[in-house]
Amino acid sequence: MKTNLGPGQKQVAKPAGFTLVEVLMCIAILSILFGTIYRTFDIFNRSYTKENVKAGTQQKTRLGIDLMARDIRLAGLDPLDSAAAGITAANQTSIQFTADLNYDGDLGDPFENIIYALNGDQLQQTSDLGGGMVTATLLADITGLTFTYLDASDTPLATPVTIPGDIRTVVISLTMQRSAGRDGPISRTYTTRVRCRNL
Repeated sequence: MKTNLGPGQKQVAKPAGFTLVEVLMCIAILSILFGTIYRTFDIFNRSYTKENVKAGTQQKTRLGIDLMARDIRLAGLDPLDSAAAGITAANQTSIQFTADLNYDGDLGDPFENIIYALNGDQLQQTSDLGGGMVTATLLADITGLTFTYLDASDTPLATPVTIPGDIRTVVISLTMQRSAGRDGPISRTYTTRVRCRNL
């Protein structure tokens, strides 16, 4: 809309754009907004990483315990009563045992002579595969593995156990620790009692 100007009056042009103060205010508001978004994203990201590491640590620790418990439960299996199977070495951080798994009366077949042991931070299984003992790492990041041996009256035996034939129950405690980034390490410990059915 045009305005009528009087004699001697000039039309003054209004400046287009933003003033420096308006630009600085806009930058400050955007900085606060992006900072809040970044902090929220970082919190969710750290929480996701931490929960993911927790779940993975729990799952792997439970898997290691279940695998050892399943095999130790069969220690001493000797259906023909001719293989002399049983626990052959019982230490605080390792156990060795035999079982006649294929019922042939001897212990020369694969996976009939097994050792579970902690080597550094690794849970290892050593098995006789028929051609000699072979070691495989089952889990890493293990910070603790303890075997406790109980006799028939559930009394703990001193380790190393000098008379393995006295063992009736093995208590396994396994601890795994993994890093969760900036939140530090996550540690999980599982303990289970294994009744040796064949001893």
